[in-house]
Amino acid sequence: MLEINEELLAIDDAIEQLVEAILASPQVQDYQAKQVSLMADQDLQDQLAQFQELQASYEDQKEFAKYRPEVSQLRRQILRLKRQIDMTQTMQDFRLAEVILQSLLAEITRQLAESVSSDIFVDTGLPLAPRRHKHGQGRGENIREDAQE
Repeated sequence: MLEINEELLAIDDAIEQLVEAILASPQVQDYQAKQVSLMADQDLQDQLAQFQELQASYEDQKEFAKYRPEVSQLRRQILRLKRQIDMTQTMQDFRLAEVILQSLLAEITRQLAESVSSDIFVDTGLPLAPRRHKHGQGRGENIREDAQE
C-alpha cells in the first residue's frame, strides 16, 4: 500500500512543475500552433474526412479483395489520397512539430529512467533512436546471470 508522506507530496509537486515547464516549452507551443493550423485548414479537413470514409469502406470489404477488383481500386484510391494529404505543407509542418515534441518527451523520459537506474530502457518510438539488443530466448537468455562456477 502506498504511504502518503512528505516525500510523496514533494514528488507530486515536482511532477506539476515539470508538466508546467513542458507546456511552456517552445516545442509544445509550436505543436499547438501547428495543430490549430491543421484544424483550420478546411480543404485538408475535407480530405481527412474523405480518407476516413474510404478507409472504413475498405475495411468492410477487404476480405473480398480476391474476388472483387473494385476493392483493389479502392485501396489504390486510399493510398493516393493518403499521399496527397501527407504532401500538404500544413500536414508536413504538423508532423515535424509532432516529432520534435516526441523527441523532447522521449529525452525527458530517458533522463528520468536513467536517474533511477541505467539498466532501464526507454523505447522512444522514434524511428532513428538507438535501440538495445533484444533479449535472447531460452533458459537464462532473457535475464542477466553472473557466471559463477
